[in-house]
Amino acid sequence: MHHSIHHVPGRLRVRSAAFRCRPGTVDSAQAQLRALDGVEQIRFNRAAGSLVIHYDPARLDHHRLLEMLKETGCADLSSASEAVISKAGALFGKALVGAVVNKAVERSAFRLVSVLL
Repeated sequence: MHHSIHHVPGRLRVRSAAFRCRPGTVDSAQAQLRALDGVEQIRFNRAAGSLVIHYDPARLDHHRLLEMLKETGCADLSSASEAVISKAGALFGKALVGAVVNKAVERSAFRLVSVLL
């Protein structure tokens, strides 16, 4: 069964063929996910076969969400998909930090030029 998992801190999206062929699976998963402390919003798109979970990373780890989806039969966790998830999350974090640092440098340079002029 084909699964696609995309993760950035605070948001997990799972696309799965299981969502189309077993509708009850999604209902069960949503009920269990809502019971987890830290889950803020769950959006299910039946046509696309995707489930998007917004969560508070300070209170809930994405690995727990993936385990819950695995237990309900929504997602298959393989070491390859887990490596891709970890790498994507790390790359997103580095890009975000880089953007924040670049903006701070731009502001500092602008202030320096403003003072000198």
